[in-house]
Amino acid sequence: MIIMLYSALLVLMTGCQSWFNSIPKDTVMVKKIVQEHKNSEIEYEGVLSQDAVKTLSVQAVNKFLDKKLTLDHAQFEIMAVDQNKLKELLKETSHVPGPAVMDGGRAQQTMQFTSDIQAITGGLYYVTLTSSEVPEDSYDIVLNAKDGDVLKILRSYRESRAMPRNSEEKVFDIADRYVKEHGSYPLSELTQQLDLTRWGSNVELYYTSKDNKTLKYSVVINYSSNEVVGFSKDVMTLLSYNSKR
Repeated sequence: MIIMLYSALLVLMTGCQSWFNSIPKDTVMVKKIVQEHKNSEIEYEGVLSQDAVKTLSVQAVNKFLDKKLTLDHAQFEIMAVDQNKLKELLKETSHVPGPAVMDGGRAQQTMQFTSDIQAITGGLYYVTLTSSEVPEDSYDIVLNAKDGDVLKILRSYRESRAMPRNSEEKVFDIADRYVKEHGSYPLSELTQQLDLTRWGSNVELYYTSKDNKTLKYSVVINYSSNEVVGFSKDVMTLLSYNSKR
């Protein structure tokens, strides 16, 4: 009995020992947890997120053009332009001569415009916004990528519209009232440059600083409806003007 009991105990101990030895000592059993990224959009340090850009774009159209767009019914195309690219664009426009000022039928010194981009350290966001509720209209918006300051809005029609002849004075008055209500600069600090006005289905009116050296603001008015369909300020006024010369 003693021999049989000893034999059984020996077998049992040997089997358990082999089972325990199957797991190497000092081994920690772990399972890798994969973190899922809820937002796949690229975020850049020091600039607004794309979600913020979308929200600000809708708010800008509603504020400056008196619309009632909603984020849920808007589609976006967003492009980022860094400050280096912006400097290149400004350098290119600096070689384009400004308009000559007429005085008594003679052309005076050509106006050369400048613009300050110190506040645009993060570059610009170019946004095209289309409402699914009114798909024939779209909005081009430019934001300061750092703080969301609205530098340009333009409502683009996707169909041709008639152009009745309205009073030029009425157009100028509409532009002045818009600058008073929505402009970033007091109207008293600006000079409306009638010689720079561009006439067409949309009329573009430009304002400079009092010294006539800096393009500060432009207002775009649809000539058929006398409706303000866009504006630009600061660097975007300069780029918009020279891009159409």
